[in-house]
Amino acid sequence: MPCRLAASTCIAALVFLAGCSSTTATPSISIDPGGDRAPLAVTAPTVFTATVKGSGDPVTWSLTGAGSLSGTSGRQVTYRPPAVPGTGQTATLQASVPGTSASVALRLGPAVLAPAQIASLSAPVTVLYDEREIPHVTCAAADDCYAVQGWLHARDRLFQMDFLRRVATGKLSELVGSVGLSQDVQLRTLFTTRAGQRLGDALVAALDPGARSALTAYVAGINAYLVVLRTSGAPLPGEYRQLLYPVAAADVPDWTLSDVMSFVRLQQYSLSETLSQETAFGTFAEVYGGDAGKMDVWIRSAQPSSETSHTLTATVPTATASVAPASLGPATRPVAAPALRSLGAWGPALAAAHRQAAALRQVLQPFEGSAGSNNWVVDKDHSASGHAMVANDPHLSLQYPPNFHLATLTSTAAADHLDVTGGAFPGTPGAQVGRGKSVGWGVTVTGYDVTDLYLETLLPCPPSVAAPFCAVAFNGVPAAVLPVPQTYRIRTEAGLHTLSAAELAAMGVPAAVVVVPHHGPIIQADAAAGTGVSVRWTGHEDYTDDLHGFLGLNTATNVTTAMAALDSYATGAQNFVLADEDGNIAFYPHALVPLRPWAGSVHAGRPLLPWYPLPGDGSAEWGSGSAADHCAGATFDGTAQTGPVPAATCWIPNAQLPQGRTSPAWGFYATANADPLGVSDGNPPLPVDGHGHYLSFAWDDSTAFRHARITERLAALTAGGGKVTEGDMESIQSDHVSRAGAAFQRVLAAYPAQPAHPDFEAARTLLAQWKADGFGCPTGLLGADPNSSPADPDRTRATDSAACYLFHAFLRTLLQGVFADDLAVARLDVDGGQAIKGMLHMLEHPATADQSFCNDVDAAGVTVAPHTCAAQVVSALATAYDTLAASHGSDPGSWAWGRVHTMQPVSQFPLVTTGYRPGPFARPGGAFTVDVGNPSLSGAGQSFAFGSSANVRQVSLMDPAAPTIRMQLPGPERSLPVGAFVGPDLLGEWVANTYFDYAHGSGQAQAAAVTTQTFHP
Repeated sequence: MPCRLAASTCIAALVFLAGCSSTTATPSISIDPGGDRAPLAVTAPTVFTATVKGSGDPVTWSLTGAGSLSGTSGRQVTYRPPAVPGTGQTATLQASVPGTSASVALRLGPAVLAPAQIASLSAPVTVLYDEREIPHVTCAAADDCYAVQGWLHARDRLFQMDFLRRVATGKLSELVGSVGLSQDVQLRTLFTTRAGQRLGDALVAALDPGARSALTAYVAGINAYLVVLRTSGAPLPGEYRQLLYPVAAADVPDWTLSDVMSFVRLQQYSLSETLSQETAFGTFAEVYGGDAGKMDVWIRSAQPSSETSHTLTATVPTATASVAPASLGPATRPVAAPALRSLGAWGPALAAAHRQAAALRQVLQPFEGSAGSNNWVVDKDHSASGHAMVANDPHLSLQYPPNFHLATLTSTAAADHLDVTGGAFPGTPGAQVGRGKSVGWGVTVTGYDVTDLYLETLLPCPPSVAAPFCAVAFNGVPAAVLPVPQTYRIRTEAGLHTLSAAELAAMGVPAAVVVVPHHGPIIQADAAAGTGVSVRWTGHEDYTDDLHGFLGLNTATNVTTAMAALDSYATGAQNFVLADEDGNIAFYPHALVPLRPWAGSVHAGRPLLPWYPLPGDGSAEWGSGSAADHCAGATFDGTAQTGPVPAATCWIPNAQLPQGRTSPAWGFYATANADPLGVSDGNPPLPVDGHGHYLSFAWDDSTAFRHARITERLAALTAGGGKVTEGDMESIQSDHVSRAGAAFQRVLAAYPAQPAHPDFEAARTLLAQWKADGFGCPTGLLGADPNSSPADPDRTRATDSAACYLFHAFLRTLLQGVFADDLAVARLDVDGGQAIKGMLHMLEHPATADQSFCNDVDAAGVTVAPHTCAAQVVSALATAYDTLAASHGSDPGSWAWGRVHTMQPVSQFPLVTTGYRPGPFARPGGAFTVDVGNPSLSGAGQSFAFGSSANVRQVSLMDPAAPTIRMQLPGPERSLPVGAFVGPDLLGEWVANTYFDYAHGSGQAQAAAVTTQTFHP
C-alpha cells in the first residue's frame, strides 16, 4: 500500500507494523470481574484485576459511591463494601490509564444463594446474611426458625457438633478410634441415671410439649443438611480429613433428640460438677487432714481481705487493706482441730478417680477453662441513655472455630414472642447468650456445690452369680446395685469394630456401668478390697427440663417472666443477670441445690463435710427426713418438686437461694464466678448462708479480684449521680488492671528494706511505679504478633508491661516454691486460685496463719529446709527479676509482656492442627483481670500463654426504639481453614477488643444484608 504521509511518519508506521515501533497504538483496558450490561452483585471484599493493552503506564483506580478501595494504583485492587451497605445501594469502580478507562457498576444489595429444603417447615423461611456471614432468620412460626438454625449449625459447624455429641453420648471412639475409649467409659458412667437409663434418653422423656416441639424441629433441620451432604457428593469439613481413620458423609449418623439433650447435659456437667476438685480435696485431706494449719490455708482460706464486695451487697472494694507487719522470724501455729475421717482402704480408688477426672477435663476443653466469666447489668436510672444495659463475656476454652455460633431468630407470629439475637453452642437451639425482643441477659457460672462422693462398702455376690460384687452396705443392710451392660465400638482402618468381651477384658474396660440406686454410678471399684466410690450430682435428676428454661428466657417479655422461665433451669447453675426494655434489672442464679442438714456435724467422731468424700452408709444423704432416699424419683415442674415426700425436704427452696428480683439502690448487679453473698469460706467447719444452708465451699473464683474491679469501676461511674454509657460498658470489658498485683503490692510495701537483696529493691521499685500508674497490664507492643510487633515507644505503657510481666514471673515462682513440694506429697498440682488465696492468707496474717507451707519438704512430707513466708517472697521476687534481666536485658523497658502472654485458639480435637490453629496473638491482661487471660501458675519457664478467655463479648442497650447490640466473637462463623474467609476478621477484632454492631430486628437485618437465602418446605 503506498504511503501518502510524510516520510518520517510513514517510516514510523512501517516500523510499528513490523513490531519495532517506538510509538504506541490506542490503549485499551478491561476489568475482571466485569459487570457486562447489569450491575455486578458484590457481597464481600472482592479483588478486581485490570488488563491493559497498548500502554505501559500504571493503572489508576477510583470509586464513586459506597465502599472503599485497598489502594488507588496497581494492577489489582480490593473493593470492600460498607459495613452496612443497605439494600439497593450502588457504586462504580473505574480503572484508567492515560487515554482510556473502563468501569464496572456494582450492586451492593443482597446476593441470592441457592434455596434449600427442610420438609418439616410450615412455610418458607428467609435468611439474610451480613458481611460476617451471621444469619438473620425470619420465619412464620418459631419451630421453623429452630429448624433452619439446625440446618445452618450443621452446615457451618458439623465437625464441632459431631465431635461433641459423640463425647456426650460416650461414642467418641466410633469417630477417632481407640484413643477415645477411656473417655467413652467415663462419660457413659457419669451419664447413666440412678435408674440405669442413658441420661439423654431420660431427659427427652421429661421435655414439656413446647420444648419437645422446638427440639424436634431443630433436629429435623440438622438431618436435612446431612441429606444434602450425603447426596451432593460434597466433601466433609476439613477437620474430618485429619482424623486417624477415614470418615465419609455416610458415617455421620442422623441426630436424635437424645443426642441434643446429652450434649446439653455435657455443657452443664462441665460448668457445675466438682468431681475433680472434690477428689483433689479428698486426697489432700488424706495426707494433711490432721494438720489444721495446712487445711485452713489450702482449703479454708477466705477471699483476700481487700475484696469485700459481693453481688447482693455491692460494697465498694477497699482501695487498701491493713497488712500485718512482715515477719522474717518463726510464725505461730494454730491449735490442731479434730482430724477428718481417714480414707483408709478407699484412698487408692479416690486417687484413681482424681486422675480420671483430670483426664476427662482435657476432653471437655470446649467447655473448660480457669474461672473468668463476667457479667453485669445497669438499670435505667444509672444509665446515660435512660435505658437498662447488660454486658457479658462468658469464659471458656478458646477453640477454632469458636464455641458459639451467632444468629438472630425472628418469628412473625406475635404469639411466639421470638426475636432473639445472640449466640448458641452448635448442637443446641435458641441462644445461650444475647437478648430477646424485650429481655437481655448475661451468664456466668455460679459455683454451687452440687456433687458429692460416697465411699461405698462393696458386698460380694452369691456363689451362683458371676459378678465381682452385687450390693453395697446402706443403713445397716445390703442394697442391691444395678449393672447396666455396655457395647463399645471403635473406628479402625476397615471401619467400625465392635469390641468383644475378651477384648474389653484385655483392655481393662468394664463391660457394664454399675449404679448405686440411692447415690449414683460407681466411678471406681476394687472388689477385692471391698471398696468403691460413687458420685451423686444434681445433673442425674432426670425429671428436669432445662431446655424449656432457656427457650423461655429467649422469649421472655420482662425480667419477671424471665425469672419464671428460669425456675425450670435446674442444672449447671448460672448467675443470670437480666435487663428489660422497661429499664428493670434482676439477678437470678436458680438451680437445684441439695439440702444437707448434716453438713458440718460430727458422725462417728469425724465431721461430715460435703467437699470431702462421705460415708456411703446412709449418714450423709441429701434432703431432710428419715427416708433412705426420699429425693430419688421426685419430679420437678419449675417451681416445686413433688415426690415421695414434700419438695422442701429435697432441695433448698427457691426463695431461699441468692437472688435479686428488683433493681438495687446502687443501680447494678455484677457477677464474676465469685461468692454472691459473702459467706464463701474462711468459716470452719463449714460456711452457711442466712438461712443456715450450705451452698458452696469454694466458688469458681473466690479470689473475687474480677468482681471487685467491675464493682469498683461501676461504683466510680455512678458516684454522685453519675451515669454509665455504652462505651463505659465496653471499657470495663477490656479492663486489664491487676487487683491481684495490687493485693501483693500491699504486702510487699510492708516489708522492711532488703539491703542484702539489691534486685529485690529494684523489683519493688518497678512495682511501686506500677502502682502509681494503676496496675495496668498492656502488652508493651504496637501489634498483635508477639514475635514481630515493634515495642511500644510509650514509656509508661512499656514500664507497666514490664511490671506486669515481673509480677506474674514472681507469682509463679512464689507459688511453685511454696506449694508444689507439699502438694506433690498428695500427688496434686498447684491450683492458681487456691494458691493465691492461701498465700495471701499466710502473708496477711503471719502471726496466726500456719506458715508451714513455706518450708521445703521432701517426697515424704518431712521438712528439709525451714523458711518463713516473708523469706520466700523476697527470694521469689529477686529471682524473678534476675531471670527477666538475664533473658531480656537489664532495662525493664524491654520486658514486653505481650511477647510471652499470648493466646492461640485450637481445634475441638487436639490432633486437628493443619489450618485450624491461628496465631499466636499477644494479649493484655493477666491472672484474674476483667479482660481475662489466666496463664498457668503451676508451670515453669517464661511462657505465660493461656488457652481460655471470653468466648463472646456482648453489650446490649435495651432501648425499644433503637436497640443496640455490640458484639465480639473470637473466630469465624463457619468452620474454615485459617484465612479462607475473606470478610471482616472476627478473630482479629476480638484480639484488638474491637466491637461490631450486631443487627437486631428486621429493619437492622435488612440494612446489614449482603446475601439472602430461602428455605422451603
